[in-house]
Amino acid sequence: MAHCVALLFLTTTLLQATVIGHALEVLDGNSNTTTQWLAGELKPTITWEEMEVSAEGERRFFCGEFDSSFTGRYHWRFNGSSILPERTQIHRNQFVFLSGANAIRNQLDGEYECCVRETLGNACYSRMIAVKNKTDQHNIDMTNSTLLLGEEGHTYYIRVHDVKRVEGVKCTLDGVNVDNFKYPHFGRQTKRTVPYHLKIENLEKGGEVKCDLRLQRKEIIEKTFDVRLLGTFSSSSSSNIFILILSFVTLILGFTI
Repeated sequence: MAHCVALLFLTTTLLQATVIGHALEVLDGNSNTTTQWLAGELKPTITWEEMEVSAEGERRFFCGEFDSSFTGRYHWRFNGSSILPERTQIHRNQFVFLSGANAIRNQLDGEYECCVRETLGNACYSRMIAVKNKTDQHNIDMTNSTLLLGEEGHTYYIRVHDVKRVEGVKCTLDGVNVDNFKYPHFGRQTKRTVPYHLKIENLEKGGEVKCDLRLQRKEIIEKTFDVRLLGTFSSSSSSNIFILILSFVTLILGFTI
């Protein structure tokens, strides 16, 4: 009997050690104590490009908790941190990527965890999101151009005018000041460095751009050009073709009748 009790105690101790070894320590918001969270099953990886996009331009996924009747609080984390990415929101068991998040998709690649206090115990459920179509940087010479065809989320270094030095630049997009249109600052420049006057970071939407370039001696040079997103440009062209065909068909039917 004593041997059975000892064996049972040893088995229980090993089981507890295994569970604690796989648990995650999270600081309790109501006290200075830590709560042990059991790591749940890692869900299959979600590809950013395959996530469904709502009419509002949002993407979302669910926590995937075991207890579907759970009504308590959800603790969300991104790559092990409670600091969540920009352009995101939490609606209980849903993690929502807001409209415009696609422009910063490079920053959203990683592991998302939600931790819940279920009836069976505390557990964390993990989900990986992978971004296939990564954004990139491009150098563009627009000294003789007034149209930039860009891709959403990409960054563009633009040579706006045929001048060597620019003290600063201020731009508007459709008449509104934008933070991601700014003067590029390079750490090191040489005589062979091609001077770029404008940096468009994480291009989000198209429109009319008006820039004032401040030269030496307070001289101002203006530059106006259009930005069109390649996806939007293609869809709008398709729409125009469809409208043209519909108008032609209507005209033929009018003559027939």
